[in-house]
Amino acid sequence: MTWVDFAIRLLLAFILGAAIGSERQWRRTRSVLKTNVLVSLGAAMFVMLSAMIPGDASPTRIAAQVVSGIGFLGGGVILREGTSVRGLNTAATLWCAAAVGSLVGAGLLFQAYFGTLAVVGANLLLRPMVQWFQQLDEQLITHTKAETRYCCRLICLTEDEVAVRAVLLAQTTPGQMILNELSSKNINSKDLDNFSSVEIKAEYTSNGRNDLLMEEIVMQLRSQIKVTAIKWEVVTEDTD
Repeated sequence: MTWVDFAIRLLLAFILGAAIGSERQWRRTRSVLKTNVLVSLGAAMFVMLSAMIPGDASPTRIAAQVVSGIGFLGGGVILREGTSVRGLNTAATLWCAAAVGSLVGAGLLFQAYFGTLAVVGANLLLRPMVQWFQQLDEQLITHTKAETRYCCRLICLTEDEVAVRAVLLAQTTPGQMILNELSSKNINSKDLDNFSSVEIKAEYTSNGRNDLLMEEIVMQLRSQIKVTAIKWEVVTEDTD
């Protein structure tokens, strides 16, 4: 390898490393512009070193040592803050900068150029997608935490009151449907002639909308017990 080839590859490793580091510096994540350039230069020089030693040219062996060595450097930029971990993307970018430098040192210039585009493109283009997924996750959490209150009213014979209460109480499920109130009062119903009747009111609280479960309650009451009238409605929705 002539000194001209060495200088050209070293200059290209500098430019490509700066291109990768500029994106990280522009995002103001860390001051890693110089770090990416130095990683790219170092990887290129190590690989070129193996090509310049007669009888001991093994770029792949040197590149393997570069890969293992960059792992220690990447571990230094990963920080743990409570339950969150920062610096993983920066460490991965340094790892990719070492790969680009190794390609340049091995003389694979076009491959190193396209590799740089891939790294910069991944950091730029995937960021909006990550933010979209985070917003979607926040919306799902908000929707899950929203409480919906249901009110179910029905009229039945007094002798069926115990059975109706048992069905309504059986629908109480922690984390899904909670019975907040269950009350009843005697009424006079023209549809039931001389038989005494009672109006039962049940109020439930559910995490999010659970209309299908309310429909199942109504269908179960109609199939098992003779009811004169039954209906349910959404009272309020709390998003606290």
